[in-house]
Amino acid sequence: MKRAHQFAVLLAALCLSLCLGGAAWAQGGQKARAAASSAAAEADRSPLVKVADGRQLAPDIARIVTRGELVVAMLATDNPPFFSVKNGDLVGTDVDLARLIGKELGVPVRFDRSPRTFDGVADTVAVGQADLGISRLARTLKRGQSVHFSVAYMRLGHALLINRIRFAEIAGDRPLPQVIRHFTGAIGVIANSSWEEFGRRNFPKAKLVSYPTWSDAVNAAKKGEVVAAYRDELEVMQILNNDPSLALTLRTVTFNDLESPLSIMVGIRDLTLLSFVNELIAQRADKPTASSVLKAIK
Repeated sequence: MKRAHQFAVLLAALCLSLCLGGAAWAQGGQKARAAASSAAAEADRSPLVKVADGRQLAPDIARIVTRGELVVAMLATDNPPFFSVKNGDLVGTDVDLARLIGKELGVPVRFDRSPRTFDGVADTVAVGQADLGISRLARTLKRGQSVHFSVAYMRLGHALLINRIRFAEIAGDRPLPQVIRHFTGAIGVIANSSWEEFGRRNFPKAKLVSYPTWSDAVNAAKKGEVVAAYRDELEVMQILNNDPSLALTLRTVTFNDLESPLSIMVGIRDLTLLSFVNELIAQRADKPTASSVLKAIK
């Protein structure tokens, strides 16, 4: 009788152990399944996009890699040495920069040269028709409302190409710096460009006259239709370098305290692309300047 009682106690203990062990096993299985489910959900929530070669990339970079090309907006009108067609090929410092970005992304570059104005290049990027705008573009408050700016890849000082006779008429006996800083004459600028904004800001008392092209603004200064044409030092210096005889009727004035940083335009949603472009610019071994570009032209 005693042995039967002991056996019953042992059997009850064994059943209890099996029940507890089974519950623990079930609980452990539930935890494992929950962990696996959580990991899968976390993977689904990843902001990265898997592309064909297996890489996990930011959505803006993945878009370009999946498409198989980098679309760069560039002004339709040639602007050597930044971009121009020579012997059927598109060449220039801005072209080289665009192709370097494409190379680092592992895709070729397609240049969209449909924009007719500099502002039009920024607008093309803003509405998503191009990944980048690389077209000798300066930063302006207007453009800053619809696109991101990269860090500057080149800096150009501001300059005036002045008609000597017209300038003497408004200057009188006043020294040059005084006349320039309180300029009241007519200044020619390129329409729909950063120079319209710079002109309003830096010469608030002047009358700005917009022209379709830089050549039109220069011709207006030559004829005396405006007192001066306003652009960066590179373009202004090239006018007299190309035709030294113009020094008889024209003169140049450069500003040490005014500069135009050239930047790449990037879409407002493409923050990883912006960071990538900034890092590429920072790591470039060759950083062009106005002087180096002028030497290359010669």
